[in-house]
Amino acid sequence: MTRTAFHATCVLAGDDLTVQQDCYLLVENGSIVFIGNPISSEENVIDMRGKLLCPMFINAHTHVGDSGAKELGVGLPLDQVVTRSDGLKHKFLRSLSSETHIEMMRHGLQEMLRNGIIAAADFREQGLDGVRALRQAAHGLPIRVIVLGRMQENATASEASLEQEAHSLLEEADGLGVRDVTSYPPRLLKKLRQEYPNRLFAAHASEDLPSERLSRQTTGKGQAARLLEWQPNFLVHLTHTPPEEIAKMLNAGVSAVACPRSNGILGDGLPDLANWAQMGLRFGLGSDNMMFTAPDMLREMDYASRMTRGKNLNPAIIQSHKILKAATIEGARILKLENELGSLKPGKRACFIVFDLNTPNLTYQQDVVSAIVHRATPADIAAIYIDGNLYSQEQ
Repeated sequence: MTRTAFHATCVLAGDDLTVQQDCYLLVENGSIVFIGNPISSEENVIDMRGKLLCPMFINAHTHVGDSGAKELGVGLPLDQVVTRSDGLKHKFLRSLSSETHIEMMRHGLQEMLRNGIIAAADFREQGLDGVRALRQAAHGLPIRVIVLGRMQENATASEASLEQEAHSLLEEADGLGVRDVTSYPPRLLKKLRQEYPNRLFAAHASEDLPSERLSRQTTGKGQAARLLEWQPNFLVHLTHTPPEEIAKMLNAGVSAVACPRSNGILGDGLPDLANWAQMGLRFGLGSDNMMFTAPDMLREMDYASRMTRGKNLNPAIIQSHKILKAATIEGARILKLENELGSLKPGKRACFIVFDLNTPNLTYQQDVVSAIVHRATPADIAAIYIDGNLYSQEQ
């Protein structure tokens, strides 16, 4: 039986991320068994005074497939770069050999680990081959990748052929990551949702204003309301979703994932996180396309917090604590990982980031939660522990 106690200045403990001062986090066989004081004198103690222990991050929406296309298409609109099958992203993906693409994706996952991300939900293009390629890229890495595949998007494809492809896909993927409301027949998605109740179903929604306006002009409904018809687990972006449709999501038990840095650089607008929080909508954070945004949840939190306060002309409109939970436990709940990841509490995996409170950046901070959300960078990470073991950033 291996038992190790980490004696830290601060631990963000429990699902509420409560700041506990000068306490011990006791790990046995990779799991947390105790947080607090005192401990037995027989325990092996690792001195982490001057350090803060924070749960590792959950990146609730990514596109790891474009890891090798960093900064490609910056300055161009969403439709030209990402959405269209003949856009820059998909042209780039088609130009790669399978081996090169897998190597690029593995690099992206390693970058996530170095930045303290323990789990990520990926909307994986390229059908079953794409799902398998990402599984191969992640092989042997201690990051949990939730692979949400997608079928072909061909206007001439029959519903029967799409359904057959979906069955093959859902046997291996963790669920479906739908591009938008027009991608597949709603009745097919309803049927698949019923047949695979343990898979995750998610979709992009209301990401850009032209698409949202077109949806309302042609159907009388926004994209989010239309997507709710097949009961997805969560929707991503919602940059232009009005409050009445957010309320429908809340009533349907559907969560949200915001990717404000990606929305910002693409000029798509910004999500109304303050309203989401006030209405009680569960939301996580994601870094979205690797081609536009580094998979850095510290930067995502900082941007999300500042843009929300600035957008609403109110510095108190959202709490730092709420933003930190969106990057940890709320993301874990959305991806159904909350029993093992997303927070530090007895029974969960001992996966945590060690922040050095004595770096020039964090010295003299007066609020550790605000400091992690608004000030910390990967340079302030002293170590990362996964299942109680030190993770080497050279892996």
